[in-house]
Amino acid sequence: MPYKDLREFIEVLEKEGELYRVKEKVSPILEITEIADRIMKMPDGGKALLFENVEGYEGIPVLINAFGSEKRMKLALEVENFEDIGWKLYRILKPEVPNTFLDKLKRIPELKKLNDALPKTVKTAPVQEVVKMKEDINIFDFPVLKCWPKDGGRFITLPQVVSKDPENNLRNVGMYRIQLLDRDKVAVHWQIHKGGAKHYWKYK
Repeated sequence: MPYKDLREFIEVLEKEGELYRVKEKVSPILEITEIADRIMKMPDGGKALLFENVEGYEGIPVLINAFGSEKRMKLALEVENFEDIGWKLYRILKPEVPNTFLDKLKRIPELKKLNDALPKTVKTAPVQEVVKMKEDINIFDFPVLKCWPKDGGRFITLPQVVSKDPENNLRNVGMYRIQLLDRDKVAVHWQIHKGGAKHYWKYK
């Protein structure tokens, strides 16, 4: 059964001995990423790190290296081996045409699972527990890290950036590095041939 939220996944990591809680005060400017870089370069990928005392961000922990080992990726995907998930995707993308009515009936559970995976609109969701609009927005409320000494500032390094084509409403999800400029301004680093950039130029 899928994890209800990130907290539940963290509990599983801890139970499996895959999590190390860092209780000492650490800075989001270079220090967290330096520690994480050393851990991630260990032969086994090290453990997931939960920084519980981030300077300037009391009560907001930072989780790093959550998927940094084969074991943790399997825990996240809830599979024993990666071939299982590959085979499931193959059957969805290249389905065999059922020969008989009975074969069609056997496919119903698979189709239901596929339908369950699609996005759904709901009235309430955990993501809506705290909503900030306009003048209340301050992206520096989040402990975004400065990763490297020569970085121009703080960056969200692997975000999920969702955009929508204004002409055909097709959506794109891309990972484009985001630089924090001001409390409500960011710079998105995307190449001109990427889906998100194409949407941007259409809106502009």
